[in-house]
Amino acid sequence: MKKSLFRPTDILELSIAYIFCFFLNLLFDYGKTLDLDSYLLEAFLKNYMDYRTLIVLVFTSIAIVFHYQMLRRKKEEIFCRILVGATVFHITIRYIQDCLRILIPVYFLSVLANFYMNFNLASNFYLVLILITYILISARQVRKYENF
Repeated sequence: MKKSLFRPTDILELSIAYIFCFFLNLLFDYGKTLDLDSYLLEAFLKNYMDYRTLIVLVFTSIAIVFHYQMLRRKKEEIFCRILVGATVFHITIRYIQDCLRILIPVYFLSVLANFYMNFNLASNFYLVLILITYILISARQVRKYENF
């Protein structure tokens, strides 16, 4: 990632945000399989299970906010790269590639964990589609910094 906008700390933060999103999804799947004897604990978990999709989407917004903040912090760097001779198209493509290089391994680790525990893979697939969609949307934001 020599010409990447991401620094090692950015890669680590984004990886942790992705891992947290997928781990939360895995945790909800595990919560559905529990056979609880305690009525109080079962009622407590049922409240969270009812709003599972909303909770996962809210925590997915953490990764989305990170993408937005990272691009805002890199505004001057993008402009300087354009001045030096890089094109906006190449910067945008590298940004998309770098985001996907971080997302894909985390997704496959999540798929392996779900496969090992015999959980449904559909929820993780939907989550990765949401994140890829936002990566593509945020890549358009790079073009805004062309005329800083």
